Amino acid sequence: MGFGLHTGWAIEGSIGSKVKVDASYLSSHVNLASRLESATKQYHVPLLMSDAFVSGLSGSIQSTCRRVDRVTFKGSTEPMTIYYQDIEPFHTLKKKPVNYGDIMTATSWKTKEEITETGLDLTAILQALQSDKNLLIRDVYDVAFNAYLDGQWGKCKILLHVWLEKFPGDTVMQVMVNYLMSHNFESPVNWEGYHALNSK
Repeated sequence: MGFGLHTGWAIEGSIGSKVKVDASYLSSHVNLASRLESATKQYHVPLLMSDAFVSGLSGSIQSTCRRVDRVTFKGSTEPMTIYYQDIEPFHTLKKKPVNYGDIMTATSWKTKEEITETGLDLTAILQALQSDKNLLIRDVYDVAFNAYLDGQWGKCKILLHVWLEKFPGDTVMQVMVNYLMSHNFESPVNWEGYHALNSK
């Protein structure tokens, strides 16, 4: 089962017959919630939330949510950042996907110069991932996600490699790396920090 959470207005109406009447809710916001629910299958997570929904959560709950992607849904041209709540600690994400070997090969680097060009301090990143402090680990994720949004996919590729080396069962990062692999880790010329999601 998948769940999509969004906040907004809706029109309530009754649909049915004399035998059975159901309440129905109609609006673009209802459609977006439905699109989010459908997208859980694509991202292999049980729950996805819109940025509008997350902004209404308390700070303590927001701290358990992380950005999954920035997309436009079918029927909308407005980009939306979508979120997932990390219910389980990162260190429990150990189950490797079937194509794990391909992922690690595709994201590996050939020379140290490739790392140097990105400006990354790989030693500090590895230390943060080994830490038991969740904030440090999330900082690494945010750096990777921001590199993805900014079109710095070579930098993102390296961060994806070390992240999935540590947390191979993270389906959110698996989906990201598969998307970047489909573009050979080169952001499109017209990349604006989001892409279209055509799930129904």
